[in-house]
Amino acid sequence: MSLNKQMVLFIVSLLMILLIGTFGLNLSNTKNFLQEQLRSHAQDTATSLGLSLSSIQDPNDLPSMETMINAVFDRGYYRNITLINTEGELLYQRENTQKMDEVPDFFIHSIKLSAPKAESLIQSGWIPVGTLTVTSHTGYAYVELWKSALTILTWFTLSAFLAIILIIYALKIMLSPLKKMEEQAQAIVKKEYLIQEKLPKTTEFREVVSAMNAMVSKLKMIFERDANTAEKLQKMAFQDSVTGLHNRRHFEMLLDSLLDSTEDSAPGTICLLRIKNLKALNEHYGYITGDKLIKSLAEVMQSNLYHRNSIFARLNGTELVAVLPNTDPEQIKPQAIIIAESIATILKQLSVEASQISVSIAYICYEPGQTRSTLLAHLDFAISQADQLGHNQVYFYKTEKSNQVSHLVWDKKLDQAFFEERFLLFQQNAYDHNHNVHDQEVLIRLMDFDGIVRSAGYFMPAIEQLNRIEEIDKLVIQKVLQFLQHPSNHPIAVNLSKSVLENSLFKKWLINTLTTSKSHISSLSFELTERLILEEKGTTWPLIEELKQLNVGFGIDHFGSALINVNYLQKLRPNYIKLDPSFSKIITTDEQTKNYVASLCELANGLDINVIAMAIENQEQQKSFADLGIEFFQGYYYGAPSALAHQEKL
Repeated sequence: MSLNKQMVLFIVSLLMILLIGTFGLNLSNTKNFLQEQLRSHAQDTATSLGLSLSSIQDPNDLPSMETMINAVFDRGYYRNITLINTEGELLYQRENTQKMDEVPDFFIHSIKLSAPKAESLIQSGWIPVGTLTVTSHTGYAYVELWKSALTILTWFTLSAFLAIILIIYALKIMLSPLKKMEEQAQAIVKKEYLIQEKLPKTTEFREVVSAMNAMVSKLKMIFERDANTAEKLQKMAFQDSVTGLHNRRHFEMLLDSLLDSTEDSAPGTICLLRIKNLKALNEHYGYITGDKLIKSLAEVMQSNLYHRNSIFARLNGTELVAVLPNTDPEQIKPQAIIIAESIATILKQLSVEASQISVSIAYICYEPGQTRSTLLAHLDFAISQADQLGHNQVYFYKTEKSNQVSHLVWDKKLDQAFFEERFLLFQQNAYDHNHNVHDQEVLIRLMDFDGIVRSAGYFMPAIEQLNRIEEIDKLVIQKVLQFLQHPSNHPIAVNLSKSVLENSLFKKWLINTLTTSKSHISSLSFELTERLILEEKGTTWPLIEELKQLNVGFGIDHFGSALINVNYLQKLRPNYIKLDPSFSKIITTDEQTKNYVASLCELANGLDINVIAMAIENQEQQKSFADLGIEFFQGYYYGAPSALAHQEKL
């Protein structure tokens, strides 16, 4: 029972005891008063009527006596009036046997009123001739007592009702700080930092609230400090201080992850910009001007080559690079030319002679399975070719694998694949130290017409370029919901892409579909990439809240690769985060990466968010992550993706 209810019950009990006592005392006083009135009434009547009867000259004039007795009896409240002679013989009697129906029997039985008797001697001169006895009728006293009881009870009931209302209202106001303190304490448990701005007026409550506010402020400061520490470690390890882009180390980590054939990575384009004569510019105009030039070129590259999941980095003092996954090289050339031509405008703004500085731009295609050294060698050859073409030139190096299948061919191939239901769901599990399953991540595969099972990197570029991503996402979700109708002991995770989230009709379809399947989606989670969550905040955050209301889980994929403060976790509160696979490539050897991952893990654990290390390929990687406090792991070390059970045709 709540404190509020206990206090209300206690105060109401005291009030009822007080009211009942007062009621009983009042009723007793009224009873005593009426009892005395009955006695006095009987005595007064006996005395006055006795004197009247004594005044009759003939003591044997019984009719006159009867007339007097009747006159008094008929206008008074008497049980009986009796006249007897000196020998004790009854001369005359009047008796009232009427019952007072308006008074309940239980009341009469509960409160006893005695009928007092009074006697008066009847004399003729100085000679006694008889005795007059008068007995009052209690019925009328009971009527008055009953009316008085009803009146008192009515007023007491109204008073008690009003008092209870006032007590409840007063306690609600006085104890409202306790409710807020409870909410504040629950928020602390959830790692939310709620401050009570309005302090209660009660001294004791004010002191407690002030102490809790101080504690919450301290916890919030610790969280923000940890988030800032993680951000500093990230910048030290992965960010170029001049441009704000990824540095070479982080670029190589991310590129290795994109080239990993075990991941569902798509082919794409990589573009390199080289600044010529930068050393001479620094010597003539100063390093500040040189840094401004590099920063301006980086901004121009980002604004012209930005693409979903694109990566921009500074390789060294004179080279900037952009990695554009799932991008046709034909789309790059116009933007690359714009970047090359922008150098003149930038130099003019910096008051630098245009003849002193030029850039070369080269771009090539890449595919998963290539080695980083081979790819960078091709890129280095391409940039040297651009250098030979002259100032501010663009060069595309077409490798043997650069031949692209036409969109028309892919469109027909996908039509047939959808019609024949060749798309299959695979799963790859995330495990804890004891090999217990954390979740099953769903992966899409294509059973090709030659019987080979193709990964998403094979067909997803074509699906995205042909704007059929919504079609494939709906297929995956429908198949997963179909799978969830079968008993399953493990949560299942589905990735959502940016394209479908930008489609309001798809989001409406998703929420409606999940609502109709609410009975079996408690083990379902959706995953969004960190970059998508941060760049499309207006789209993703409302969707996440809707998913939470449906009791659907939510996780962040590729966490930690975005160059941003991670304190947004405190508000977003995912069920889990999956670290970017690039960390696995150097986690065993790079101390800065270890420190950064450890800070992320500590921050997430403080918010009760599970952290999953991805792309685990050997025990050494698993141990390195485990030593940093990570408890969940996913990758080929635990097994290759396998077909999801219970797949039926839609």
